Amino acid sequence: MKKWTLFLLILAACSQSCGYKEREEKLTLREQQIAKTEQKLMQWEQQLTVWEKELQEKKKKQQEDSTAITDSLHAQPVTGKWVVKMRCTETNCSGSAIGDSKTETWEITYSNKGIVVNAFAGNELSRIYNGSFSQTQLEATNGQPGSESVMRVILELKENKMEGTRVVERTDCKIRYSLTAERPK
Repeated sequence: MKKWTLFLLILAACSQSCGYKEREEKLTLREQQIAKTEQKLMQWEQQLTVWEKELQEKKKKQQEDSTAITDSLHAQPVTGKWVVKMRCTETNCSGSAIGDSKTETWEITYSNKGIVVNAFAGNELSRIYNGSFSQTQLEATNGQPGSESVMRVILELKENKMEGTRVVERTDCKIRYSLTAERPK
């Protein structure tokens, strides 16, 4: 009986080892398939990330473009040519007197989300102001703070003309002008 038991145990071990190799091969094949599937999923994830970035960049550019269009449309009431009359109302600078007046032609344009004012004395460009326009107010400057001379202009749009002030600040004195701007006739 011992012999038969030993024989049956050996036979059972052999029969199980045969099925073990097949199962091991199936598991290895399945692992390879899972690895391929994971690789494909990673590629899809990377592609989705790229598409998401492209979409965000397109949305950002579209917003910038629409903002620029809106801003330029908003600035249209002041763009174009203006005849600007200035009269000195306050001064403590030598060579300048209250009541002094002068007339310039200004060409106002919208560029790079801001206002650019080219001031002409006769046919010569005398200075360039940079600034902004919001609702009905134009603000622009010529020169940098701390430099020898800084000019600040603030104009309020009223119907078909603008009124406001220009302040010239020099290192040792200040001049204030009242301004009236109208479209040329």
